Amino acid sequence: ALWRTRNVKPHARAGYAIVDVSLKPVGEAPGDATAEQMEAVADLAERHSFDEARATHTQNLVLPHVRQSDLYAVYQGLDAAGLATPNVGRASDIIACPGLDYCNLANARSIPIAQEIAKRVAAEGLDEAAGEVRINISGCINACGHHHVGHIGILGVDKQGEEFYQVTLGGTSSNDAALGAIAGKGLSAAETVEAVIGVLKTYLTVREEGERFLDTHARLGADPFKEALYADR
Repeated sequence: ALWRTRNVKPHARAGYAIVDVSLKPVGEAPGDATAEQMEAVADLAERHSFDEARATHTQNLVLPHVRQSDLYAVYQGLDAAGLATPNVGRASDIIACPGLDYCNLANARSIPIAQEIAKRVAAEGLDEAAGEVRINISGCINACGHHHVGHIGILGVDKQGEEFYQVTLGGTSSNDAALGAIAGKGLSAAETVEAVIGVLKTYLTVREEGERFLDTHARLGADPFKEALYADR
């Protein structure tokens, strides 16, 4: 039920649906897939999506034309391949660049930060509780992770040879596009993970019924979230 709610979207044609294939299993590198998993998606696309699959800027895949009657078969195929994580558009569906682990341009690591945040989000049930939240991480100012348009953005910076992270709030790449604003001073890797979890918990405390994270941020501004970011730091 969670998979269908989060990973299946309406289609313009009656009787069909759009299936988002999450490449964000909790604790793994965002956007990675094995050759076997790609073969499984290709097979499902051939059988159930008019031989079409697409890659997205969110580092996930899409089966764009799936019959409603085939959804359970598609789910079974994705689940068998380890690709049925029900988190599309949630806090653990993190966009992250390769970062310092794989990129010579990066100032800081991205993948380990994404992995730790996703683990904490899952452990504390925040995917379910917080709903639509986009977290984006870039390892340098080139912004390959599009941190500046994340609801919560994280930018890796070099500070006298050490890795630090600036947090931005309020960005979005939707129709009401906006750049996130830097919340304050840079944080260490461990502090960044705790800070993001604190921001999500603050949102749950101060939101009104039905408000998305962006709605609450627009209504209250950054101050309540800054308190969570920099408490005891």
